[in-house]
Amino acid sequence: MRAFRPILTARGALLALPFAAACTSAPTPAPAPPPTVPQTAAEKPVPVPAVKVVAPEATARSGVLYRIGLKSDLVEFAAGAPGTLWIVASGDHAELLQGPVVIRAEGGGASGGSFQVQAGAFSQEETAKKLADKLAAALSTNAEVAFSADKGLYRVLLGGSEGRAEADALLEKLKAQGHEGFVVPGAPRAPAAPVSITALGAGASAPVTFPSPVDVFPPAPDARVTVDGVAYRGSVRILVNARGTLNVVNRVDIEDYLYGVVPAEMGPKRYDAIEALKAQAIAARTYAFAHRAQFDSEGFDICATAKCQAYGGVAVEDPLSTAAVDGTRGLVLAFENKYADALFVSTCGGVTENVENVFSGGPLPYLVSVECGELKTDEVPGAAVPKDGGAAGRSVLEWRGYILRHYGGKRPAVRAAALETAQRWAGVPRHGSPPARLTPAAVYPSIVEDFGLTEARGLQVTPRDDGYFSEHPSALVGLSGAARSSYALLLRFRFASDALPPPDRDLREEEYAGLLLSVALRLLGATESSGRFLSREGGNIWVKTAEGRQGLPVDPEVPMARKIGDRYYPASTLRLRAGDRLRWIKNGPRLLALWVEMDADGPTFERESAWTEWVRRVPARELARRMAGRVAGNEVKEIEITKRSPTGRAIEMHVKTDLAEATFKRFDLRQAVEMPELLFSVSKVEGPGPGAEAEFVFLGRGWGHGVGLCQNGSFGMALAGETYDAILRHYYTGIEIVPAASVTGSTAPSTR
Repeated sequence: MRAFRPILTARGALLALPFAAACTSAPTPAPAPPPTVPQTAAEKPVPVPAVKVVAPEATARSGVLYRIGLKSDLVEFAAGAPGTLWIVASGDHAELLQGPVVIRAEGGGASGGSFQVQAGAFSQEETAKKLADKLAAALSTNAEVAFSADKGLYRVLLGGSEGRAEADALLEKLKAQGHEGFVVPGAPRAPAAPVSITALGAGASAPVTFPSPVDVFPPAPDARVTVDGVAYRGSVRILVNARGTLNVVNRVDIEDYLYGVVPAEMGPKRYDAIEALKAQAIAARTYAFAHRAQFDSEGFDICATAKCQAYGGVAVEDPLSTAAVDGTRGLVLAFENKYADALFVSTCGGVTENVENVFSGGPLPYLVSVECGELKTDEVPGAAVPKDGGAAGRSVLEWRGYILRHYGGKRPAVRAAALETAQRWAGVPRHGSPPARLTPAAVYPSIVEDFGLTEARGLQVTPRDDGYFSEHPSALVGLSGAARSSYALLLRFRFASDALPPPDRDLREEEYAGLLLSVALRLLGATESSGRFLSREGGNIWVKTAEGRQGLPVDPEVPMARKIGDRYYPASTLRLRAGDRLRWIKNGPRLLALWVEMDADGPTFERESAWTEWVRRVPARELARRMAGRVAGNEVKEIEITKRSPTGRAIEMHVKTDLAEATFKRFDLRQAVEMPELLFSVSKVEGPGPGAEAEFVFLGRGWGHGVGLCQNGSFGMALAGETYDAILRHYYTGIEIVPAASVTGSTAPSTR
């Protein structure tokens, strides 16, 4: 264990820093995070005490130190807030510098260095290489493909000149070929050339020179390094890449890394099922191992964007996702003693895809198409439906009336029974009587009087309200006197929400009863609540609400219905699936009614996703712009899907523009049209207005590439009670779940 000795910061605060153990004999003080010292324009940094600093070692409790690319091709990088102290080290050479520490490649900077032309950026390396080869031949220049960690894209870079003018000339030649581009700093450096980095601390008279790479460590074990204001565990490495610019890399224990991955991929506030998060943790851990050193030439393993897997650092960490990581510590997916390429996707559109139909690299036995499944059902019995009660759908007001009349019994005085029941639920003393006729002039004043709202009517409905409601077309048409003011009160206080009948017609029996229940609800005597169905366990059904898990009794005397659109269909039995949207009415602890809303997304595992369906309408010229770099043209004329996979995904597409034709395949097809998924149909339509350009309408399902674990599907399975291992075995056919240390088979890093 390294000893710590306190020194003073610029404001005199104590700060614990590692020194040689021989330098201290006093007890080790508790480490503290580095204090941030605000600086005004008039303040000058206080010189950093001259002390010998021992270079810390980057260690990992799990034994795996992982490297995540955060930034690529920077001219300079500033580490640390003003007034904070940081350890900057390379090899055995370490310095204590005050932030902000400005780090540059030696000889680099905003005013120096060399230049290249960026001709495009693509999510797939194969597409970028094709364009690089094409442009290198057409322009007689050198071309390379470089990965950008912060963009998650492969950049096509041309040339490499010491002067800006030469780069500008190359850019004009590129534009003459029909391509767009721009000049970027940095040029290839001979591999054998020595590279150095300079670090200038605030208040220092001269920069310190280190051999590349350099590591920036926080001055205390529980402090955090930051990049662009985002805090990360571990340390930050800055290195000079082959283009002479800087890459910024977070080096961290792989398990600590996953603390910032799982919540970034599946936010626990929304995906709050621990088994789904455990499945994601194992998939993310496996992905990290399978893709380790994928970008080794850039100095890191993988990037922090969705191109690899999303990584949000400390800010996104959540106790639930952290528990999922800890609860699966070290576990990975393996196939034939090798790490599985554990691809995953947000929403698969109801069915996943064979990997070879989307990515290069051939088929894999565990990445094959599987249905996103149909959720199992639970039967819940309720009150019998009268012979004439279930065929016709009811409005919300009629459904409430159906509920209330159910509890009024079969007494001859049906209206009186309904009024008495509603008054009891509202806690209003029993008085008054229902109107003899259900006319507006009779109904609305009687409701106000029977529920003791006469004073409220006189106080709460103002002349301004009446005037506003009366504007043409009037909301109070046909009403006068007490009927007018009573209806205005019900309208003003939303006693029936948007279900208040029109003021100029008589009410039906169920509408009158429904209005009575609506008043009891608005007076908070009865309550309407909502939640998602989880399971049926014995005499209870369990639902997930905003307040947490709640049990509702299974009662065969409770009225039930299925809501389809805005109509309610009474039913004696409901078939419920995990995630179903339920609503219910209670009077105190007593359950009065229960209904389920039909989900247009169907019964699949992924029904919770916002991407179960989507529509995009794209003008022909915009579509051509998206395809620039792949096919020449100013306007797309035709699109034809020439091949689909068995799941229906478009895996080959032929495009005609005003200048050329091209065929796109697999994932490059999705990138060319910039659609959420490949599971789409497309049609050409006329644009708005005479002479407008044509447009293309895409109707699709899903979000992502469609291969591997479906995140929304795994959430649905977890809601249905499935465990993480069942979830993983469903989406990855034939895999094993094993400790990472037991995987001994070697393979090249995946590039998918």
